[in-house]
Amino acid sequence: MSKTLNCIIVSVVVMLSSCSQKSHVKTPDESAKEMITNIVVCFEMKDKETLKSYFSEHIQENSPLDSEIEAAFEFIDSEIVSVGEPNSGCIGPIDDKAFGGDIKEVITDKGTIYKFDFKGMYRYDEDKSQEGVTGLCIINMSDDYDYENPQKDLLSHKITIGDYYSQSD
Repeated sequence: MSKTLNCIIVSVVVMLSSCSQKSHVKTPDESAKEMITNIVVCFEMKDKETLKSYFSEHIQENSPLDSEIEAAFEFIDSEIVSVGEPNSGCIGPIDDKAFGGDIKEVITDKGTIYKFDFKGMYRYDEDKSQEGVTGLCIINMSDDYDYENPQKDLLSHKITIGDYYSQSD
């Protein structure tokens, strides 16, 4: 009887401990927040290779990422000293899910405020080469930014990497 009871106790303990050890699978929203945070870190570190690796295989093969990233690094006027909270979103069915994220307050030591915004495909079963970041837009939200007419003012205050405008806004 005690052997049977011991086997039951051991079985229950093993089952309970295995349940508590399940790894956490990130949601698309969590992945988007992590991605935008990692993108800003690449700008802080001037890490072009890691930044490129976040872009989809399709974008890596069909966009001039090296020159676009260099231009974006130069667009930031000085060292990043403060980073706001990441925001995220996703849309679409599980096999064709787009995701994106932004950080609205990336501040440099000169006091310039930037908004970092990315779009991409979280999952695309039809063509896996499309998965990853497809575009990144950085906007200088300086004092002379025209909040009343942002589309007019956007041209002089932004830079993009990849194919930011290919997806619906």
